[in-house]
Amino acid sequence: MNHWALNFFFQICFTAIYLFNATSAFATKDEKRLLMIEEISIKGNKKTNDKIILRELTFRLEDTISVAELNDNITQSIQNLNNTLLFNFVYINNNYKSNGNLQVEVVVEERWYFWPFPIFEHSHRNLSAFFKDGDLSRINYGVSFTIDNFRGLREQVKLRLIWGYRKEIKLQYFSPNLDKQKKHGISGLVSYQTNYEVPFQSVSNKPIYYSASSADAKRNFNTSISYTYRPKHNWYQSVTIGWVNTSVLDTIAKLNPNYFGNSSNKFLYSQIKYETLYDKRDSKIFPLEGYFGKAEIARQGIFNSESIANWNVKLWSGYYAKITERLYTGSDITVQLNSENNLPYYINEAIGYRNYIRGMEYYTTNGQNFVLNKNSLKYQLIKAKVINLAFLPEGKFSKTHVSLFWSIFADTGFVKPGQRTLTDDFEGKFLYGYGMGLYLYTYYDTVFRVEYSINLLGEKGFFIHFGTPFLNL
Repeated sequence: MNHWALNFFFQICFTAIYLFNATSAFATKDEKRLLMIEEISIKGNKKTNDKIILRELTFRLEDTISVAELNDNITQSIQNLNNTLLFNFVYINNNYKSNGNLQVEVVVEERWYFWPFPIFEHSHRNLSAFFKDGDLSRINYGVSFTIDNFRGLREQVKLRLIWGYRKEIKLQYFSPNLDKQKKHGISGLVSYQTNYEVPFQSVSNKPIYYSASSADAKRNFNTSISYTYRPKHNWYQSVTIGWVNTSVLDTIAKLNPNYFGNSSNKFLYSQIKYETLYDKRDSKIFPLEGYFGKAEIARQGIFNSESIANWNVKLWSGYYAKITERLYTGSDITVQLNSENNLPYYINEAIGYRNYIRGMEYYTTNGQNFVLNKNSLKYQLIKAKVINLAFLPEGKFSKTHVSLFWSIFADTGFVKPGQRTLTDDFEGKFLYGYGMGLYLYTYYDTVFRVEYSINLLGEKGFFIHFGTPFLNL
């Protein structure tokens, strides 16, 4: 290549670089341009109070915002509104007015808020355990009344009446809006439950049941009241004070003297609990991007005369990221710590109850301390799309979203055994399960999962679940 050609080549390169930098500088200058939000209009909220929607926006009327920050604020505001679980769809549009100021339009499609529906549910730890057991006598039936968005103020009222395998009456109330800034809230719960059949011990990491023929095997009364504080959109705090009163038949205390401890048939204690949550997930139900962290510390047994004196600490965290256009990864961690090394069997739950390793749904572990890690790699087979259900009348049920994912996963866990977990085999061992599955995410935050898993014993099988595989906190 001669000098003329070489010089021409470099001139072309430097000209391209100059034009690129000039364009970037122009874009940067435009992105720094400030806009004032002159108007915020809200449409579609027939029930929800405007103030509830405005609370979730990351901008306010007459705020000054840069062009670069505008899209991020709109995206975050949509996520905040979706995570209230009050709306099926949320849209935020912005228009530039003739004076250069900004007009923001928030459009929401509200959900159905009053749910009087029959209850037909199993009493097992998960759906797969129910299918394996096949005992139809462990079915609960009844009726539940749930009012979401009560009075249009995001309040929630729940009443559950259950009979069948267990009998229960439960009343709950929640209001996040005690003040004008919508930062302070309150909630309360009262519950009474009886069971004629009770798991009183675990052998080989499976619960053993006692059935009473003529009396309630267990009775439980539980009440609590909570104060909640939300200083920022993504930061939640609460303090809960509660009381638990549980009793079982003398036979259960004889079969397992450690059920409540000291061969007692009664278990009474008060509790005070503090929780804090920082949540930047794009969805609480099925997160694809973002992260969260939650901590909870509870004192079980405030007074010396109570059945227990224990400090309970729970920690949760999750991180979710987009790798490519359709590929996502996620990881959850759960940690539980207790100060008491001799917890009664009744509350000595570890992995296999609310927290389980996929592939080990049939097993339970008992121990005062444990750690659980869930990991997944998800590929989006069908991108989220909106489907109009023509066979339903126009309204809150006639439109839904559907997305389908294929996932590979690997879960691990470890349970530190206490002095009262001598009949179990998995405590003190490295636990794991892995496999693949299909996840359908659709109508009113429903997640349907079919998974094929392999566990540390080499056991293989298909497992069916309704509900998110992620931490739903």
